[in-house]
Amino acid sequence: METIHPIIVHFPIALLLTATFISLLAVIFKKKRDELKIVLYWILILGAISVLAALFSGLYEDGRVIHDNAIHQIMEVHKRLGFVIASAFVLITLWFIIRKRKIQLRELLIITLLLIGTSSVLVYSAYLGGKMVYEEGAGVKPMEKYIMEMPGGSMYHHEGGTMHNAGEQVGHEHQGMGKGINTPHDSTDSHEYSHNTDVHSH
Repeated sequence: METIHPIIVHFPIALLLTATFISLLAVIFKKKRDELKIVLYWILILGAISVLAALFSGLYEDGRVIHDNAIHQIMEVHKRLGFVIASAFVLITLWFIIRKRKIQLRELLIITLLLIGTSSVLVYSAYLGGKMVYEEGAGVKPMEKYIMEMPGGSMYHHEGGTMHNAGEQVGHEHQGMGKGINTPHDSTDSHEYSHNTDVHSH
């Protein structure tokens, strides 16, 4: 299933932002701190599981989605941010699990600041993900066909960790419309086009 990442990614977004909010409340409200720490504990565990699922599903789809150069540039940044977010979230969760009941206000404040920072990166990464889909058409089947048919477009398709020009997959079907595709007819077509241009110029 090639569209699982957009489904999974909503869980870590919701859980990480909620964890940040709960952690902030635990800092502010001393009387409710113990109860809020228990809630935060479980949200962090669920969030860590979901963020890893989102990361690996994104890496899986990165190798299978046809995209042009503009999408590729955004995707690379989005992917790097995904590693940063997942690493930070998992480390914070492990910290919270190990320390658990021993966490006091000062330590909780540090965790809250780290969650706020990670959430900020997450929001920007989510923006890039939305931009890839809604502005550039990444993963949208009709747009993939359009990308593959763009004259002179740079089209990339990852297979097994290697980036290929997507135009190579369509071969004679698109008759060299993708960048870097050479067919035996190219020189003939170019000659005929040049000849026709000369005739019209007279």
